[in-house]
Amino acid sequence: MMNVYELVRSFYEENIEWQPVIKREWVEGYLRQKAWQGVSDDELQKTWRYLQMFETYLAHAETDYSEFLDAMPDWEYAEAIKWMDHHFTGFKKSLKPVRCFFGILMDFYKYLANRRIILNTEQLERAAEIIAGGRKVNLDALQPPAREQAALFDEMLEEGVLPELAPMIGEVVERLMNKLGSFFQQKEFRDDFHRALMLYAGPMITIPGEEQDEFWLGFWDYFLFDYHLIANDRTPLQYFHELHGQKLAPEERLILSDFINAKFCVFYVNRIVSQEWVECVNLFTEEKFELPYPDMDYRLLKRLIFTGHIFQRERTMINYVTSVEVSPKLRRRLREEVIHQKQIYELQRPGASWTEFLARHSAAVRHTINILTTLAKVNVTPRHLTDRHFPPIVSVREPNQDVGGIIARIMPAYGFSCHDIKLAQQLWHDYCQLTTATVRKPEAWAAAVIYTFAQINLPVGIPAEPLAQELGISAGSIYTNRGKLCDLLQLEKHDPRYLNEEGFVFSLFSS
Repeated sequence: MMNVYELVRSFYEENIEWQPVIKREWVEGYLRQKAWQGVSDDELQKTWRYLQMFETYLAHAETDYSEFLDAMPDWEYAEAIKWMDHHFTGFKKSLKPVRCFFGILMDFYKYLANRRIILNTEQLERAAEIIAGGRKVNLDALQPPAREQAALFDEMLEEGVLPELAPMIGEVVERLMNKLGSFFQQKEFRDDFHRALMLYAGPMITIPGEEQDEFWLGFWDYFLFDYHLIANDRTPLQYFHELHGQKLAPEERLILSDFINAKFCVFYVNRIVSQEWVECVNLFTEEKFELPYPDMDYRLLKRLIFTGHIFQRERTMINYVTSVEVSPKLRRRLREEVIHQKQIYELQRPGASWTEFLARHSAAVRHTINILTTLAKVNVTPRHLTDRHFPPIVSVREPNQDVGGIIARIMPAYGFSCHDIKLAQQLWHDYCQLTTATVRKPEAWAAAVIYTFAQINLPVGIPAEPLAQELGISAGSIYTNRGKLCDLLQLEKHDPRYLNEEGFVFSLFSS
């Protein structure tokens, strides 16, 4: 007779023909912990039978929960119980086995949560309470969305219905947000999380505790919609869609698609259109659009500016919107400051649109609003950045490719992003158009470019000595080549041609 570990091995190695949601190493680790606590093999086998039945159901479920098991909605557990009752001899949807199923699953989820494999057990707890918390099993209280829901969602969204006015949409948004939160709080995104916090909070703000809901709502709004991931320069929403879009339920895909198409906007209310709608004006482009009448006094409404994400479809606003009271004069000042910031960005990306600028530098715009409304600063954006005349760059030769390759290989170790690498390589390209660079040691030039790029964008740069040691060159060669780069390109702190997202934010606090 096989013991429980042999049964687990047999299931995962011989019987399973799908990519499991419940990983083998999770099960084995959990069972070993129970064995250390003195649980007998017979009890462990019983536990394993319930987990095996649940994994088999997950393989047949319409939605793939392999990346976000804890976001599985409460109604799915009711569906699992019905399915197991039909497909497994010995399991009945009566109170005792159902409570046993939830007890084992709850204990297993807590094991996973303690190891940060999942983040919460709320949906499971809710399902257990509703289904098995009374004197008899209540499976009818939790029903899956109707199959016609995807079409209904599409119709509702086309008609411009606000999510908060449609409970069905609100439930799907919450479910999708749970999946996004579970996915992006994994260990592999830890560096992105800390970098996004720095960009969003800025250099002068202490990160508040978890109880500060307003801060964290704003942060997650920025992170999901506007932040660019270190490894691929995608926004988190775009990256999640590429990886898991096809695994989502149809109504979740519709919402995610609208999230991706939403644009960051700063706007104010211009006039009342009707009892239900107001006319809004984009502060920077002066485009007009209509949104539902907010539940507040019109006299206050006229004094506010709003920031948030707007659907490309008119009459639709989603997710998290903030507001701040400003005078007409301050509103004009804010517009002038951000127009100046866009001009700075155009030195790097000639002809950039407002959409392109705001997609890249919404953090800087958020900080500009905060600085002008809370700090006594006359100018936020450094004026000298657009007053300079830079050497014209005409492409006449290919830069040394070995230098570019070393830049791409070394920069990630120093926390630089995919976008940063492109900017640093552009710096090297521009230098090579102004002179024929003599490259005896590509490492020396690559290190000089990285060192110079860091000095442009970071408050204290990076030290030359560790960089030189890593590349097998002298620190002196870095300083020498840095001097050549700075002299010929006429580089300076926060140089707009090579300014990254961090550099833009830091420049606002530099004066």
